[in-house]
Amino acid sequence: MTSYMELDELKNLWQADDKNLDSRIRLNNTQLMKMNMENATGEFSKIINISLLGRNMALVYCFISIGMAIFMIGTIEYSVPAIFGGMAMLWSFISHLSIEKPDYNNSIVQLQKTICKFRIHLAANAKYDIFIVALWVLSIVPIFIKIVYNVSLYNSNKALAIFCLVGCVALSLMIALSRKAYAEYDRTLKKSEAHLAELIEFETKSLHD
Repeated sequence: MTSYMELDELKNLWQADDKNLDSRIRLNNTQLMKMNMENATGEFSKIINISLLGRNMALVYCFISIGMAIFMIGTIEYSVPAIFGGMAMLWSFISHLSIEKPDYNNSIVQLQKTICKFRIHLAANAKYDIFIVALWVLSIVPIFIKIVYNVSLYNSNKALAIFCLVGCVALSLMIALSRKAYAEYDRTLKKSEAHLAELIEFETKSLHD
């Protein structure tokens, strides 16, 4: 009789331990899922915020260009490039209107689709963004030099040569750094997609278990 009671007690202890172990495993899995989700959404949020800031600043730069063009309306060598630079910035603003902050309450699958869509959009527009910024800088700097230093680049071969040299170096650096930044964004977004893919796989397994 005593042996049966001892066996029952041992069985109850094993069952209790098994339940505790299962609870700990589920808790650990939940914590891992939460960490993966935070990793995926955290990096994505940073890039989204930078992109939204860049998009909104494009509209500000457009207004600056138009203002500069009006100020220099009497000299077409300054006003016309400024207008082109402003229109380019306006186009950039419009082309990025599709960028929105995601709803993190949506399903993981939907969030993964959102990141993928944003990554494709970013990659497709990268070269245009770099070109537009370069065009805007080249259209605004001569006006800035004219207003601040009263130096007309187009009336001085020496000043124009120096501007072209410095401009080429600066633009080369800007293009190189921009490409590096966009490549890093692409890697980060792919990592976020991978984290979400792991979560989807885990959820699918959990449903089958």
